[in-house]
Amino acid sequence: MAKIISFFNHKGGVGKTTLAYNVAWSLAEKGKKVLMLDGDAQANLTEIAVDNEFLDDYSQMNLFANYDSEFFLKNNVYEYFVQYIEPTFGQEIREIELFQKSDNLKLLAGSLRFAELEESVGLSMAGISALSHIPTSVYQALQKLGEGQDYIIVDLSPALSAVNQLFVMLSDYFIVPVNPSIFSRQALRNLNQIFRGWNRNVSDFEIFARKTKQLPKMLGIVCQNYRPFSRKNEQNTKSAKRFERILDELNDFTIELADDLNGFGMAVTPKEFKEIFEKRDPYRIANIPDYNQLAMVSEKEQLPVQAITSAILTEHDLNTDYYRDKVSGFKEECDNIVGGLLNLLDK
Repeated sequence: MAKIISFFNHKGGVGKTTLAYNVAWSLAEKGKKVLMLDGDAQANLTEIAVDNEFLDDYSQMNLFANYDSEFFLKNNVYEYFVQYIEPTFGQEIREIELFQKSDNLKLLAGSLRFAELEESVGLSMAGISALSHIPTSVYQALQKLGEGQDYIIVDLSPALSAVNQLFVMLSDYFIVPVNPSIFSRQALRNLNQIFRGWNRNVSDFEIFARKTKQLPKMLGIVCQNYRPFSRKNEQNTKSAKRFERILDELNDFTIELADDLNGFGMAVTPKEFKEIFEKRDPYRIANIPDYNQLAMVSEKEQLPVQAITSAILTEHDLNTDYYRDKVSGFKEECDNIVGGLLNLLDK
């Protein structure tokens, strides 16, 4: 059975989509079967994952401005889940074709229409009995998607929506991407009450009441835009120390959050964390470096950062020790995340 792992933070601008894509790619490179699920109506994961050659084959127009490709109009996250959330009487479930990124990596494409499901899901989460089937139906839909897969990596929008609530709660685990800012600290402090409320909302649904589905567990945070020094080769400056202090505060908030979530089973324990992420202390899973211009290279080449080669750097006039080290550092941190997720298959 596929492990469902969501990347969620209701604060935007934390690099959630890029992180989800790079982790999914790395898992696939390790030989695991991975399905990426684009659960954000903005379809950013789809945009960075689908290569230009494919777009040229299907449409000469701007796919993501008009969403007019025949393939993506028929095969996307909305067209798949609407059949389970708002079923039509007597209509059979239609098979959805997944976009094949590589041998081991597939994508259930995003759709602007995914937001249209918010009302039905919201009413279900509010306890409207006529829609009480939705959590069980969506869970069954996820299980069907996961057939033949090792992982489903879910990228969610930066919002406290009912759809996000449902997909987080139907996951096995979730990771909270953050960046070193005061707003990330505020977001972490808010998550305790948010998850308590979500737990209450789903507790009476059949799949949770009967323990068919266990509550998801927070694995920890991934700090994006990690800058250990204020400038290259410069340590112990005021800005570098301030940066480390913010990171320490983020980790302290996460420890408090995990302790609270453990009270109702929604976080791994410190011992479990160390068993999963052997090289890390709870609950900071990884420090993803600030990769500057590599983000533009990644987007243009339709490749994750760790797949950027020296030849590609040369094409963009970036083949220097500085950028090669950036790629290497990114790959090392991504491998730390992936190593832990591989350990989850044994749990």
